[in-house]
Amino acid sequence: MLEVRGLSVTYPDGKEAVSGVSFALGDDERVALIGANGAGKSTLLRSIVGLLPASAGEIKMDGVVLSNISVSEIRRKIGIVFQNPDDQLFMANVRDDVAFGPRNMGLPEDEVGRRVDSALGCLGISHLGDRISDRLSVGEKRMAGIASVLSMSPNALLLDEPSSSLDPRSRRALMDTLQSLPHSALIATHDLDLAGRLCPRVIILQDGRLRADGPSDELLSDLKKLESYGL
Repeated sequence: MLEVRGLSVTYPDGKEAVSGVSFALGDDERVALIGANGAGKSTLLRSIVGLLPASAGEIKMDGVVLSNISVSEIRRKIGIVFQNPDDQLFMANVRDDVAFGPRNMGLPEDEVGRRVDSALGCLGISHLGDRISDRLSVGEKRMAGIASVLSMSPNALLLDEPSSSLDPRSRRALMDTLQSLPHSALIATHDLDLAGRLCPRVIILQDGRLRADGPSDELLSDLKKLESYGL
């Protein structure tokens, strides 16, 4: 479904944040992207949807190569959930936040309403629809942010540190939700327990380079290797 080949991202100051990364994400596959702070996880996710330009390499989704022409189509196929939910919630209430994407796709209002109801219901947060985003807990904001992506009906999800700043109860609810979603997902996380429980496969980044890609139970049990990667 998603193919990343030889991807490199260089910042304006000349620092190479991602270097020569290649991997593929299949249908209905959940993969954890792990690495220490500064490993390049967030940069990689943002480059996949064209928010950061690649300096080299290719990104392809369902056979469509990411370019200036195809970026809108790619973003309809891949939904990204940012680490900070406040970056995703900016409308008067949750329902309007979740409706923002479908409305900007030019969908009829009845279809927008159907998608909003479906996304909120899927996450069990229909009761938050009329709430102001600023008044929500971090866990509720996280769920609302995911709903705003699900309403776009993407084929795949990119999630950046979804469990950060959550209390234990909200973290469990999030894990249950992600476990139930049928989408392919690439989950960038420091939470190795979440990675092991949700994702059969793990990709490890260090200093912007792909260091390992394999079964979670194998890679996450190698403590010496994890320590060498700053984990």
